[in-house]
Amino acid sequence: MLSKRLFLSSVVLLVLASFLFVDSVDASSMMWSRTYGGAGQEVAYAVVETSDGGYALAGYTGFWSITDVWVVKTDKYGNMEWNQKYGEGVARALVESSDGGYTLAGNNRLIKTDAYWNMEWNRTIGGSIRSLVETSDGGYAIAGTKNDDFWLAKTDEYGVIPEFPSWASLLIVVVVVVVVAFVYRYNLKKQSRRRFDVI
Repeated sequence: MLSKRLFLSSVVLLVLASFLFVDSVDASSMMWSRTYGGAGQEVAYAVVETSDGGYALAGYTGFWSITDVWVVKTDKYGNMEWNQKYGEGVARALVESSDGGYTLAGNNRLIKTDAYWNMEWNRTIGGSIRSLVETSDGGYAIAGTKNDDFWLAKTDEYGVIPEFPSWASLLIVVVVVVVVAFVYRYNLKKQSRRRFDVI
């Protein structure tokens, strides 16, 4: 009887241990580590999980002080699918846009791509960008540093930071025209009164 209990206890313990082993094997197969790059220095500053389940990394590649914005796209296991350079600079922030494309930001550049990473536009902005989010209106909020201070700016969907609303410039023109016309008319009436006073 004791041997049966010992045997059953051993079987139960073995089954429980096998479940723990299977769980740990399954969990470890989902973890991985990859490096990307070559002879130069490559640094990733931002990563996003893409809508296809993979990942996109943004940073730079280069030698010494000459660097290019570099993006690496991987599958869900970290296998590189492709990589792309976007000219001189460093990317420090990356978002997948609501239109399926991507937006990169870094130093003083804001770069928008389509879903296939073809550049749609590239803006140079007067500040050093460190963070980026897409806003509910399709534009972007960017943060970083400008003149040694915290900096936050809001762009439209094309990466443009309007200095003031477009209607404001029209309003200013209208006000200037009205003031000039009023002053001109006032001076004209004043001169015509002087003529009558002289006669």
